[in-house]
Amino acid sequence: MSIDVAGLSFEYPDGTPSVSSLSFRARSGEITAVVGPNGAGKTTLLELIAGRLTPTEGNITVEGELAYMTQNPGFGSDGTVTVAEALALGLPDGTAECFHRLRDLYERSGEDVEAAMALGEALEDWSALGGHELEAAFDRITRSVLGRGFEESADRPLDQLSGGERKRLILGSFLVSPVPTLLLDEPDNFLDLNGKAWLEGELRTLDKTVLLVSHDRTLLSTAVDRMLVLEHNGAWMHGGTYVTLSRARRERAERLARDLDRWHNEERRLYRFYKTMKQRASISPDLASRAKAAQTRWERFRDAGPPLAPPPEREITVRLTGSRSGRVAMRAESLEVPDLFLPFDLTVWNEDRVLLLGENGVGKSTLLKLLRETSLLRGEDLDHSPARFGPTARVGYFSQENRLDETGDDRGTLLELVAERFGNEEAARRVLGRYGLAGHVRHHPNELSGGQRARVQLIMLETEQPNVLLLDEPTDNLDLESILAIEVALSELEATLITISHDRAFARGFNRFVLFDRDGLVAETDDRGLALAVASRSGFSVLAEPGLQLLTREG
Repeated sequence: MSIDVAGLSFEYPDGTPSVSSLSFRARSGEITAVVGPNGAGKTTLLELIAGRLTPTEGNITVEGELAYMTQNPGFGSDGTVTVAEALALGLPDGTAECFHRLRDLYERSGEDVEAAMALGEALEDWSALGGHELEAAFDRITRSVLGRGFEESADRPLDQLSGGERKRLILGSFLVSPVPTLLLDEPDNFLDLNGKAWLEGELRTLDKTVLLVSHDRTLLSTAVDRMLVLEHNGAWMHGGTYVTLSRARRERAERLARDLDRWHNEERRLYRFYKTMKQRASISPDLASRAKAAQTRWERFRDAGPPLAPPPEREITVRLTGSRSGRVAMRAESLEVPDLFLPFDLTVWNEDRVLLLGENGVGKSTLLKLLRETSLLRGEDLDHSPARFGPTARVGYFSQENRLDETGDDRGTLLELVAERFGNEEAARRVLGRYGLAGHVRHHPNELSGGQRARVQLIMLETEQPNVLLLDEPTDNLDLESILAIEVALSELEATLITISHDRAFARGFNRFVLFDRDGLVAETDDRGLALAVASRSGFSVLAEPGLQLLTREG
């Protein structure tokens, strides 16, 4: 059940190209990962294959039925979408229609005679489609994620769940779907460490053809067979995993550089020969035809154009400027959020790198938002706050939802938004160029990809010059090269970090690890291996882990 793409090109109505002359094959039964810079067309490619966009040129052939999971499926819920509807997202159209019809008939059959009569026929159709097996699978999924069976969870509003719970429910429905081909756009986003380990295990045993977009270096190293690398100057297929990608990319760049040098040398040679023959023909008319042939040969070579240039080594340049925040950057005493975590004490010192770990839904993002709100308090309101920042602390916040202002309603073009922060359009254009966004100055921020919006958040942080950073999944939507650039910038920054991340490679840059248990306990360790091991499980017992220090107050 392969996916074959030949000569595929696509440009948006405003003329902006996204995919150009792309050809590749995702082989049957294999997992092919799509990687590349933000804005290189990864999501657009999946939408083209899924039939949501129409190619400008080229052909796409997919054997059998496919299911497409978007980057944030069901995340725009307004309270009307239920768990049952979310689980149906991965079903084929006919099966999903039967599923919804059956649930509707069940609801009406008690009072509607016609509905009761139609219920029997609908049950037969559902059974023929393998519906009872799907219901059993849905039950396993909801018990694993929510701790309750499908029937107990089916009508629960999706927006009552954490982002990770929503993602794991919907992802589970796609993995058990009867379709032979899956398109998954960043399936690991919003998953905790336990969820990522689960996803990798499921992918390794999955008997389907999968084309997925991911920036998780561990997943790309352990759970994929091949990688389609999209770059702004072309695309190529890497026959291995992320482990060997860096070497393959370097070798390709060196080869492209040699080919480009050879082309320039040949173009100069043909041009000099043409000029020499033209000069000789002016003296000896008998050489005019040879001069004309030399000119034609040079012009054809020149007009054919040079080969691909090697891609830039780094697409973004981050310039965060930190400073000391005082000896104590943040101190919390009896800090709690009812129904999420019990009261705990925590002191964060200047230039500490603190990583918050734990399952989805245990309150990590809530804590970070609470700390950010605390940083804005003044006067009497601050006197009653359980958390305080140092007197010289300047707090910057990176949102997991990639919101660019307080309301989430991002007004104006990207150029206008950045120019407002940097004082003028010239400075704004320079900084947008540093972040690989020069071609998007006229776009509205909501028209950007998740990774591009994450870059804009980093630009906003540059203007604030924070020395205490609250970062909620800062690498989730960024491409691989941008993640590396962020890691370098943060490692060199004189600042205190309080960060949520489930990026196992990113965790290398932290020296303190605060873990949140689903029972409300909070503990700390400075052992990265222990922290990741505990956070990869479903819950933890502080008393059974000698390397953990309990922060939660007794009683």
